[in-house]
Amino acid sequence: MRTASGGGQRGTVSGSEGRPCWATVAVLLLLTVGCGERAGDPEFIIGDVRVWKVPAAEQFVPAPRGLYSDEHDTVFVLDDAGRVLVYDATGQLLKQWDMPESRIGKPEGIWKLQDGRVAVADTHYHRVVVFHPDGTVDRMFGTEGRGPGQFVFPVAIAQDTEGNLYVGEYGDHQRIQKFDLEGRYLLEFGRHGTGDGEFQRPSGLALRDGEVFVVDAFNDRIQVFGQDGGFRRIVKLPDKSDPLAYPYDLRVMADGRIYVIENKAARLTVLSSDGTVLGRYGNPGRNLREFYQPWDLTVLTDGRVLVADTGNHRLVELHP
Repeated sequence: MRTASGGGQRGTVSGSEGRPCWATVAVLLLLTVGCGERAGDPEFIIGDVRVWKVPAAEQFVPAPRGLYSDEHDTVFVLDDAGRVLVYDATGQLLKQWDMPESRIGKPEGIWKLQDGRVAVADTHYHRVVVFHPDGTVDRMFGTEGRGPGQFVFPVAIAQDTEGNLYVGEYGDHQRIQKFDLEGRYLLEFGRHGTGDGEFQRPSGLALRDGEVFVVDAFNDRIQVFGQDGGFRRIVKLPDKSDPLAYPYDLRVMADGRIYVIENKAARLTVLSSDGTVLGRYGNPGRNLREFYQPWDLTVLTDGRVLVADTGNHRLVELHP
């Protein structure tokens, strides 16, 4: 892969089979649809695409898994080498550090806290690790188990405006636990199942206007709860739209738009607050404008979307 000196690789438009879409350029401009369009759903039009470099670890290039960006567009990444990578808004690597342990498995969820520390759902060690901004460990909490304050494969973490932490588990319990900033258990909600308020892999969390949005991955849906854990609703897509397929993470914007990355469908989906599909982008594949088992996403302040294209071992920056 050729990489530009600025840390990213610029690409040309290509179709789902890797063939140039030059014949459709006029259609793109006039009808705002393009390669990979799905019947019944509009295309989310992307202009430029760049690839951010993931630094090598010994003899291989790791795959990114977790993503978070703050109000300054500093981007925090978890990769499957067990590292935290910190980038600036242009894709330049600023610093990196290792998890305390990663031999038996790598973490999946990351969030920068309001006080500048960084919290990681340390999935295979059944705990939360909180780092100082320089990468030194501040504290850890949680042990393996089903009780309050214990975890079985925590995969998602988020913080609300009051400073409380929410941790989603993909294990025996399939639940969300809520903690204060010191790691003290407050409450929990959810259990394994397919009904309202039940989960099969709650793999991504977002907080907006006093509500907790959860991607319920293997149930192919988004559920919404109050901060007290009470179930409120499911974000339902129209019947004419292609259903979500293993949604792995989401971001909820101030205007109510919901950005979702779908692992199985290998695409980005943008929804209105009522579930209307505003646009979709991506197909399964290895080319520049395709994804392979994407795991996470974040949205920068200028509207750029950054995708952890995990199966392709790259971070992809999309310019709407």
